[in-house]
Amino acid sequence: MEFRVHWFAITIWGTANHALKLWSVWFEKSLGVMLDQGYGARFYQTIYKALAESKLYCAPRQAVEDAEPHFQIELPGLACEALHPKILQEFMLVLERTERFQLTRLDLAWDGVPFTPEELDQAGKEQLFRTYAKRETFSYERSPYKPREDGQIGHSIFRMGSRQSSRYLRVYNFHGPVRLEMETKGSRADGIGRDVLVHAPDEWATKAMAHLRDFVDVDAPYWVEFVRGQARANFTITDARTKEMSRISEWLFKQVSPSLSVLVDVYGEGAVKTLLAAGRNKRGRRFESLLSGGGDES
Repeated sequence: MEFRVHWFAITIWGTANHALKLWSVWFEKSLGVMLDQGYGARFYQTIYKALAESKLYCAPRQAVEDAEPHFQIELPGLACEALHPKILQEFMLVLERTERFQLTRLDLAWDGVPFTPEELDQAGKEQLFRTYAKRETFSYERSPYKPREDGQIGHSIFRMGSRQSSRYLRVYNFHGPVRLEMETKGSRADGIGRDVLVHAPDEWATKAMAHLRDFVDVDAPYWVEFVRGQARANFTITDARTKEMSRISEWLFKQVSPSLSVLVDVYGEGAVKTLLAAGRNKRGRRFESLLSGGGDES
C-alpha cells in the first residue's frame, strides 16, 4: 500500500514578487518557471502557470483598504507526484517559522487498499460506517464496460460526504489498484497539513490515517487490516479568530517585547500609552473582524 499527497493548495500573505521568489527557490527545479497567463481567475487578477497544471494566483480582486496582499499556490495531483515529498516537508517547516499562511485544500490518497468500492457500498447498506458524513451523501457507481488505465475493463467508485464540506471521501479503481482519497478543505485542511506534512515523509501515512479515522471508520475486517491499529487524531478545529489572536500574541512576545521593554525602561510606562494611541489610529479595517468577535467557523 502506498500513501501520497494528491492535492496541495495554500494561501500565503505577501506580494506577487515574494510569491515568484518562493516558487523559484522551492518548486522551479521540479515544476518549471511560472509564466504569466495574461488574465486572472478565482478572485485574483493574475494567474501564473507552470508544469503539471501547477498554478500561482496573485493580486486579490477585491482587497479591502489596508489589507495585506496574499497569493495562492496550487499543486494538483500530477504536480504533487512530480515533487519529491521531502521538498514539501521542508517547505512547510520554513513556512511555519517565517510566513503567515493557511492551507486551503489538501487531498490525501492511499493506493492498493484492501477493500473495494463494492464492499464499501455494501457496508453502507448494512450500516457498518461510523462517520460524520450524512447517509444521503453515500453513492456508488459502476461502469462495467469502460476500460481502466491498467487495461482491464470495468471500474467503479464509492463516494461519501459533500465536496462543499471540509471533508469528502472517494474510493475507486480507475487507475488499477483501488485508491482511497480524502479531500479536505479550509480549516480542516490547514490543521491536517500542519500536523502531517511537517514530519518526515515516511511518517505521513501514519499521521494521515489518524485524521482519516476522525472522519470515517468501518466495522469490517478489511478496515481493521487497513488502519493497522492506528488511533484517531481527535483533531478539533480552532476558530479563525482564536487562531489569529494567538498568532498576533506569539509575534508580540517573540519580536516586540524586548524592544518594548527598552522603551519603557528608558522613557517610562507612558511610552506604552503613546504606542497604543498610535496603533489604534493606524490599524485600519483589516482588524475589524477580530475586534467585533467575528471570524468564527460555523
